[in-house]
Amino acid sequence: MKKIILATSFLFVSITNAQGVPVFDPDMLITSIGIVTSPTGEEVDKIIDGDISTKFLDFELADGMGFDVDLGATLATANYIEITTANDFPERDPIDFEVSGSADGTNFIFIDTEAVICLIDRFRTRLYEITNTNAYRYYRIQFTAPCDPSGGTGFPSIQLAEVQLYEAELGISSHSFSEDDISIYPNPNSGRFTLKYSGDTDINLVSFTNISGQLIKTIDSENITGKVDIKLPEVAKGLYFLTISSKNKTVVKKIKVN
Repeated sequence: MKKIILATSFLFVSITNAQGVPVFDPDMLITSIGIVTSPTGEEVDKIIDGDISTKFLDFELADGMGFDVDLGATLATANYIEITTANDFPERDPIDFEVSGSADGTNFIFIDTEAVICLIDRFRTRLYEITNTNAYRYYRIQFTAPCDPSGGTGFPSIQLAEVQLYEAELGISSHSFSEDDISIYPNPNSGRFTLKYSGDTDINLVSFTNISGQLIKTIDSENITGKVDIKLPEVAKGLYFLTISSKNKTVVKKIKVN
């Protein structure tokens, strides 16, 4: 998987029809890492309790937000991470995640990292593929920074409703559909560009949003194949995101409008 903290595109997989095996269980031992200040009822255990109406909120922004989970007597090979936004203040959503694994709970091995697009949607679940072939007893999840350091209320903070890891392939089709199957040209552009798709999985939705997650334009079609010429409404210069979705996957491309 490509690391894209500073790259131009990323891939996340829709949770729809997922058939994977969850790694975290609410009864597992979870421990916060770093300095943590949480309101009563919004402590670290709420992030794996299986209830999106609860959340883990950390007011100590300087060292990010993170936690370790002890799987107990079992080992698991995590292939995907699922994150769900919490109930309020989108500014508190994390902008990235980092996953590490350990055999002894002390020495952690880096697995994968990914950038996360800031959204206004609450209780929004997104699933990201991570590159991992090793089984671990302990997993560490860290989030380095929020969408807005102010936390939306003047209190620097990071929050999430749920985090889950999954094993296996989650029922994903073997048909080709990845960022390598999709090209945008020209890019940068003036708001007019061509989307070229060379995969063999049907595309059924293309949407265009600004960097704040505001929807600008959608192309809803039963099957989008080959080339599609796209003309955006009048938009300001800057960075935008083009989201291309099939039944089970979504690819997001960064576009620069000059």
